[in-house]
Amino acid sequence: MSIQSHSIATASMTIFHLTDINTLILNKNGSINLSYERNPIPDFLVDIHQKDLAILQLRTKQQVTQCGMYTNELGLSYLAYSFTIEQNTTMCLIIGPFLKQTPDINRLSTTYKLDQKKQMSLGEFFQALKLVSPSRVQSISNLIKLMGSIDQVPIQNLEVSQEHEEKSHLSKFVQKQDETNIELIELRYKLEKELMRAVEKGDSQKAKEFFLKTGNLFDFADRFPNQPVRAMKNILIVLNTTFRISAEKGKVHPFFLHHISEKFSIKIEQINSIDHLNKLIIQMCEEYCELVKQRSITKYTLLVQKAIHFLTIHYRQPFDLNEISQYCLVHPSHLSREFKKETGMTLTNFLNQVRIEEAKILLKQHRTSIDWIAGAVGYDDAGYFARMFKKTTGMPPTKYRDAN
Repeated sequence: MSIQSHSIATASMTIFHLTDINTLILNKNGSINLSYERNPIPDFLVDIHQKDLAILQLRTKQQVTQCGMYTNELGLSYLAYSFTIEQNTTMCLIIGPFLKQTPDINRLSTTYKLDQKKQMSLGEFFQALKLVSPSRVQSISNLIKLMGSIDQVPIQNLEVSQEHEEKSHLSKFVQKQDETNIELIELRYKLEKELMRAVEKGDSQKAKEFFLKTGNLFDFADRFPNQPVRAMKNILIVLNTTFRISAEKGKVHPFFLHHISEKFSIKIEQINSIDHLNKLIIQMCEEYCELVKQRSITKYTLLVQKAIHFLTIHYRQPFDLNEISQYCLVHPSHLSREFKKETGMTLTNFLNQVRIEEAKILLKQHRTSIDWIAGAVGYDDAGYFARMFKKTTGMPPTKYRDAN
């Protein structure tokens, strides 16, 4: 991005006033050209701060079209953006430090062996820094992208007579429902439907593009002031439910949906890092879409769908072809033939697959005997179960449990 040199001061000061976060302009040699400071850097952190600035300037030179974000080992975050002025001179705008989540002072003090004075200084410094939600990080990035068009605007005081008619008009305006909020809510629901359709079809690429396109439209951090991790977890809980409903519409059996939904419910509560929660969103998106591609029964005829439904519900029961055929209202040989033709596997192979998938979950959750797990998923013979498990997964049940 090319910016007129006289606009740099105006743009950087505007960004500083709007964000209330330290804002710097570095020249191509790494020296500070302009500096607007809200939070002075403690003396014992100056060297780390200088190193962070050097890293940011180097990295943003390599990604001139993007706004870079960097979080150091102390949990201090920065945004940086490279731009050019006359004679193609490259400069770097840096905003920070700020916090994405509240750091653990005790852990940092132990890790870096800080004395009491430094520990107190670090605690006061962290307390003074802005705690910035992901949506506000996105908004600041959007603002940085526009810095080339920021210029001084003349301000003129407006005098308005306060007549009765105007007061009446103002009263009606205040009572009027906020149409802007209505439009935002409608937009959210429209985009949410796009996401659900992508997951329903198993299109992970389109689903991931959704998150790039929406930015901060679905951030509700203001509902939990100073609790960005809790706010982020709540968003993921909603997404987990949204993905599960979408996959169900994609004709994935509830048996499979239950297990993936439970897995992510546990993971969401175990993670306490904004960055890791952001990565978990993509993981959830990919795994739900993959589940739809692998387990959706929409591609099968109603006959085969009905057989799959029966087997996934009654997988613990002994295999009985006649019972399944009666449930599907067809002759056993016709059912076997059609099932193999459409799925590429026999009814017993499919049943074994369902049982092994359930056994994997039990092996991760319980330290009970292999005999018990074999019986829990429908095998009378633990030895036969172990052989089927190894044939399917490539390792014995005990080794699979140890590995997971």
